[in-house]
Amino acid sequence: MRGQQKRISLRKALIQFAPTKHELRRQQFLVLSRFHEDIIEIAETLSMFHVNNQWMFFVLEDPHNEFDANTVTINLDEGANIAFALNETNFNCVDTLNCTITEVSMALVTSLSRMILEEQSIYGEISDEEWESIRFTKQEKQDEMLEYMKDYLKTNSKCASCARWRFETAITWGKSQENRKFRAAPTRDAKNRNFDFINIGYWSPLLGFVCHELIFPHIEHHFRNITMDIVTEHNPPWQILTKDSRGVIVEHNGIVMEILKELSRALNFSYYLHDATAQDYDNQLGPSTNESDELMGSMTFRIPYRVVEMVQGNEFFMAAVAATIDEQHKKRFNYTQPISVQKYTFILRQPDEVSRIYLFTAPFTIETWACLAGILMVTAPMLYIVNRLVPLQELQIRGLSTVKNCFWYIYGALLQQGGMYLPRADSGRLVVGFWWIVVIVLVTTYCGNLVAFLTFPKFQPGIDYLNQLFGHTEIKQYGLRNGTFFEKYVETTTRPEFKRFIERATIYSSVQSENIAAVKHGDRINIDWRINLQLIVQQHFDKDKECRFALGKEDFVDEQIGLIVPTSSAYLHLINQHLDKLFRMGFIERWHKTNLPSMDKCNGRNVQRQIANHKVNMDDMQGCFMVLLFGIILALFISCIEFWYYRFFVVGRDRKSIAFAN
Repeated sequence: MRGQQKRISLRKALIQFAPTKHELRRQQFLVLSRFHEDIIEIAETLSMFHVNNQWMFFVLEDPHNEFDANTVTINLDEGANIAFALNETNFNCVDTLNCTITEVSMALVTSLSRMILEEQSIYGEISDEEWESIRFTKQEKQDEMLEYMKDYLKTNSKCASCARWRFETAITWGKSQENRKFRAAPTRDAKNRNFDFINIGYWSPLLGFVCHELIFPHIEHHFRNITMDIVTEHNPPWQILTKDSRGVIVEHNGIVMEILKELSRALNFSYYLHDATAQDYDNQLGPSTNESDELMGSMTFRIPYRVVEMVQGNEFFMAAVAATIDEQHKKRFNYTQPISVQKYTFILRQPDEVSRIYLFTAPFTIETWACLAGILMVTAPMLYIVNRLVPLQELQIRGLSTVKNCFWYIYGALLQQGGMYLPRADSGRLVVGFWWIVVIVLVTTYCGNLVAFLTFPKFQPGIDYLNQLFGHTEIKQYGLRNGTFFEKYVETTTRPEFKRFIERATIYSSVQSENIAAVKHGDRINIDWRINLQLIVQQHFDKDKECRFALGKEDFVDEQIGLIVPTSSAYLHLINQHLDKLFRMGFIERWHKTNLPSMDKCNGRNVQRQIANHKVNMDDMQGCFMVLLFGIILALFISCIEFWYYRFFVVGRDRKSIAFAN
């Protein structure tokens, strides 16, 4: 019962330092207790032996020759930072103060004599000026003498050898990977079967702590440059593997590979890549697909079974593959924190440009044109009335004596052509003056808007959001890449447009069933990762030299992508810490921009460059020629009216006048 109470008390004391689920704090523990075995066992059940914690145990009672560190730590997993201080004091030794004083005095005299002899040998070979420039300072002499004294006491000390503590530390990080190649079968079924305990130094009252290794070397040096086995597969742009003729990986690039290189540098390990799709690892692969029939882009939702199998067996440190984070509690492996978030969107035909035949009417609305026609009809009679009502005959202008002449005067002023006549009366001049102010405003506004309409093309309304899709009857086909996270997401979503799309969608796995030609003609719409669709846009732009496709403005279904580590890995939190640092320093964002496709060739910047280099073509000027054609036709029509009027009215009237005169 007393033993049970002891364990309950130890658990209460330790549980306040136990790590939480989402945070592994960095803690140091110095344990001076003769119940170190119970403390190690209880702390292990509380998951307190993780990569951030440091444990130093002083073994107080056990003689050093009877203590077995492997037995005490038998239930610990790799990744623990644990060290032991073992008492090597000689209890039969008789030590006196006079003996210690004698040894220290002898060490002082010996070191002083040694230093004097060394200085004399140098002083006799050089001049006084050279000696003054190279001689030791007082501090340097002090340090040198202390080193000489320590060397002497290490070799000749007998009085201080009674009290002595030896320190052992565990080399645990990555040892299962390092020893897997040499141990076909473990000698015992224990978690710590790969631990190596090394002697790092000792402590004595006279010399203090003398060590040749850090107490917790993994905290400073992490994996100590051991080689890790890492499984991967070729999956651009995440993992890009280049092999030689023998199938050996000679070069690796891509987002995941760049992250792996940085992790190896930061955590101080080297690695050897194993291709999970190689014949040495998987003989059950199906026939290779035709490269010309492969879809562009990549997906991460379906992880190759061979990768999962190899990670579950704890044969590899991690799987350097981009994998969609989904149902973590149901997987027999762990995901790291997300290294990327990919969004889905849709691709469709780019809306056609609005016809520019009516371009010269575009700067003003219909209401504005109607108001302009109205003020023309009002201003001309007003100018005529003002000219006729002038009381002085000499102030009246003959050229403005008819409404028709006043109309053509106002119309000519609108086109900035001026007129042959200018009113002499102040009233007429006010009408013309204010009309010219209106003309300046109208012409300036029209010219500015016309330049804008010439420069920036206007497109027909397109589909920007998925809920607009089913209102466009011209789209008859819907496509979705096979094996996407989007399919599974739709099973739990409440958005009706997603479910409606899945019901009508054709799931495709090849280029033929993808049917991009139908998308180009406006009959089909496909949903995929935005970056995969950007690859399609770039490919067709390079081929056709023009943008035929458009991507939706809406991004939906955030798909988180991470790396894979074994379920029992002690280094998941450590890897996540360094991934978080890479995010905050901007490295991962940079690798995304370097490896993932962009819309540079069909995005807003490229449109701006096209606008800057835009040349006015026939499509832009067809409205101008239409206006000219309309003017010619109208002039011909008026000419016919004038001819008819002259032929049947004027000539007839003259004939009647001549007949009446006769």
